[in-house]
Amino acid sequence: MKFDNTARRGVGFAVPLTAIFVASLASEACTATVTPGDSESVAQSSEAVTADPVPCGAFADAVDGNTGSVTIGASTLIDSYQSSLGAYGGSNVGSAAVVQAATTITNNGGVVHGTLKQHAAGGFAAVPVPSGAKNLPLGSSTPGTLSINTAAQSITLAPGNYVAANINVSSPGAINVSPAGEVRIWVTGSLNLGGNLNLNGIPKNLAFLLPNSGFVNIGSGSLFGVVYAPTSSVFVSGPVFGSVIGSSVNVNSGGAVHFDQSSECNAPPGPELDQSFTTGDDLSDGLYGKPVLMAQTYTAGITGNLEGVAIDVTSFTTFVARIQIEALNASGAPSNVVLGTANAATSGNLSINTVIPFTTAIPQVAGQQYAILVDYPSAPTFVNNAPVAGVWNGSDGNLYTRGTLFTTFNNGTTWTSSASEGFDLHFQTFVTPN
Repeated sequence: MKFDNTARRGVGFAVPLTAIFVASLASEACTATVTPGDSESVAQSSEAVTADPVPCGAFADAVDGNTGSVTIGASTLIDSYQSSLGAYGGSNVGSAAVVQAATTITNNGGVVHGTLKQHAAGGFAAVPVPSGAKNLPLGSSTPGTLSINTAAQSITLAPGNYVAANINVSSPGAINVSPAGEVRIWVTGSLNLGGNLNLNGIPKNLAFLLPNSGFVNIGSGSLFGVVYAPTSSVFVSGPVFGSVIGSSVNVNSGGAVHFDQSSECNAPPGPELDQSFTTGDDLSDGLYGKPVLMAQTYTAGITGNLEGVAIDVTSFTTFVARIQIEALNASGAPSNVVLGTANAATSGNLSINTVIPFTTAIPQVAGQQYAILVDYPSAPTFVNNAPVAGVWNGSDGNLYTRGTLFTTFNNGTTWTSSASEGFDLHFQTFVTPN
């Protein structure tokens, strides 16, 4: 193989991963692990909550008219606070509230400290009742009507999933959450909330979900939680500390929504830089069309999903490079077992600063070796003395000790290792850990 050192570029450096990968949280599930308490006064769920059925996007808005409008009445207030900083009020009042509607937002004299987003559908879907949800009223054999009108009728729920046909709560009745953790209550009929609901608690810890189109009213009292009713009209006439999602939402005079910034979902872990070889600049390996391929092997350092790679290529053609990931065979050469494929976004040079993502994540295991293969599949079939289509830049001196350069002239039937010459090509891998 002829190595062409006539065209060189400066070797780049990795850029922050936040600039490379952006993850949408609109429909991702939030996660938490909770352990029910031991008190006999606490109704325990049959199983711990491990995945929050409420979409993360539901914790991103103060008010969301999922498929319809939002109406804000006179003498209403929509703003934000952070439950992690203590009670709402004083310095703990912010302007991070988002009011969103699929159609229009009508403000009849209310005060909104935040952002209004009209003609933006929420995209929320009803969440069905999960198997194993505990029936309310407690002890009933089927979901029934839970009515709480006095302090003596108040109940305390441990973290878990519950289901009722209807719920009616009025002051001084209460629904309490203890120990702290996520209580999720499905209501298959109507929901009429008053009294004290998770009073002064973390709003994310209490959510009412309506899987069907029903009646929802949030009246006097205090709700520290979330109402997730994407196919129901919701009326708010009392204070809510948290979020309200309905097909349409009316915040009536006397109502308020104080969005809790602390209840927003955390972004899932993004890809991390795993293997990286960018040093040295005294090697350029020619890239051609079929059946010639260049490969750089590497040893994974992170168990997880390979999301993308960056390579250092100088192009002399308008063809688009192809990148493949293969497992290795018993002799340590590429096995022709392709684990994933990606194409460069455009023709031209490929920078070590630009990640080429795979459309499907590729599982990899720490300590195992893999190969990054690069070629130009649209280029003319290789013949002796064919013009080079591009060069993959790297270095000699065995500066990357966990892999090496391989070449093939017969589409992988046989591979030639450059380990004895100490040749390695510049690359970086980005992995989301398991």
